[in-house]
Amino acid sequence: MIYLWNINRLKFDLANRGISKKQTLIYLICILSVQTASWVLSYSEDVAINLWDKIDLSGFSLFIVIGAVYCYHENGGRDGSHFMSRYISLAWVFGIQYFIMVLMPLSLIFYLAVSMFGGLPEMTQWYDALFNAIIRICFYIVLAGHIRDVALNRVLSEQELLEEEEENEREFDQAKYPVILRRYLATSIDIVIILYIFTFFILILQGHDEIVDRGAIWIGMLVLFLYEPIFTSRLCTIGQKIAGIRVRKPDSGERLSISNACVRSFVKLVLGIISFFTIPVTGKRRALHDFAAGSVVVYDNTEMNQE
Repeated sequence: MIYLWNINRLKFDLANRGISKKQTLIYLICILSVQTASWVLSYSEDVAINLWDKIDLSGFSLFIVIGAVYCYHENGGRDGSHFMSRYISLAWVFGIQYFIMVLMPLSLIFYLAVSMFGGLPEMTQWYDALFNAIIRICFYIVLAGHIRDVALNRVLSEQELLEEEEENEREFDQAKYPVILRRYLATSIDIVIILYIFTFFILILQGHDEIVDRGAIWIGMLVLFLYEPIFTSRLCTIGQKIAGIRVRKPDSGERLSISNACVRSFVKLVLGIISFFTIPVTGKRRALHDFAAGSVVVYDNTEMNQE
């Protein structure tokens, strides 16, 4: 079996049964395919390669070698076994988790911060190479930890895995926690509502050019930042009402406070669609803005206190 996300089950298989050469080859093909696609997308445009591109490329190659050596050491070195199957398969599964849970949100936050200080240049800069280096170092450190767990047989037992999988079934219950498309629907409806409200106020202010110039920005900001927090903390937004979903606290099922709702809305606004990428793979189908605000999205007929 080829795993995409369940790293604990993969570690159990590697520690107890191992995986076949065919499975290792499939994992390797998956990694090479993704790496090739990423390089093609990165360098398909007609952009000159500068010094920092060369440094970043050299760093990429260097980290592959150093990272592999470090993982080999954590596998037991010469006394270890099945290094390639462990290294390749865990790099694939952990790589998917790392990309969705760490790389994408950090990249967005980092480059949004950079853009606030003069925009993003087309050419690669020193901070691009530094950011990529830090990301790669962290990746190999954690990957080596997973390999060490397998080598030392510090993995979950069969019974613990079954209990974890049963818990996951409850955590991903589609009858309780909405799928990503329904949440996209609610957000899309709310975006349309915000645009209508903004347009309505602009039409009212027509004929007053100075007021429109100054007021448009403030109206847009107020509607954008206050619409969702106020409605979410009191009952629900129009989009949530139409989609049949509600935002609640995970344990008590109570509505969010206005402060938590503001945090949720802010993170959602900053990260955009990326914030939703964790919904299919995290317990209770939580987005990144749900984690930030301590919230969970449920169907409006769900009784949270029945858990």
